[in-house]
Amino acid sequence: MSRDAIVFSICSFLLGLVIGSLLVGPHLARGAPRSSAAKTAEDGGPPQSNPMDTVRQQIAQLNAAIERDPRNFDALAQLGTMYMDAAKFPQAIGYFERALVVREDAGLRTDLGICYKQSGQLGNALAAFHRASAEAPDQWQPLYNEAIILGEMHRFDEARALIPKLQKLRPNDPGVQRLVQALAGR
Repeated sequence: MSRDAIVFSICSFLLGLVIGSLLVGPHLARGAPRSSAAKTAEDGGPPQSNPMDTVRQQIAQLNAAIERDPRNFDALAQLGTMYMDAAKFPQAIGYFERALVVREDAGLRTDLGICYKQSGQLGNALAAFHRASAEAPDQWQPLYNEAIILGEMHRFDEARALIPKLQKLRPNDPGVQRLVQALAGR
């Protein structure tokens, strides 16, 4: 089995786990026996909050902050991060793009590139990683991601050209060494 098939299988499996936990998890929680903490809340004890209620409240507060100030960088970035963590990449892209109009941030642009990649927009991902690398030349992650995207786009010579700088930034890094090996055979 080829390396690409293995990577695809692993990514598909992980995506299945995430989707399964999002779809099946709430149903399992409803059918679960009541915990002593839940009984305490129902019996007049201190109320126990549902984690999803907390997330919904955070989203509502952040949306309210953005409604008051559409250029609120922190709220836009935090909402983008929350959607990215929930694997809702198109929504995350929208918030990250809006935040980056307000203020440039190489870390946020790297997250935007990851969301583009996960949404199948390799050209946009490459542009985001390239720009983040230019803005933060001492950071290895956008450069590493750029090399991976170039490899996925079968632009192996361009990906290999990034290796010396990656090796300088992250000498002896196992991930960089695996990337070098993967590109050597191409």
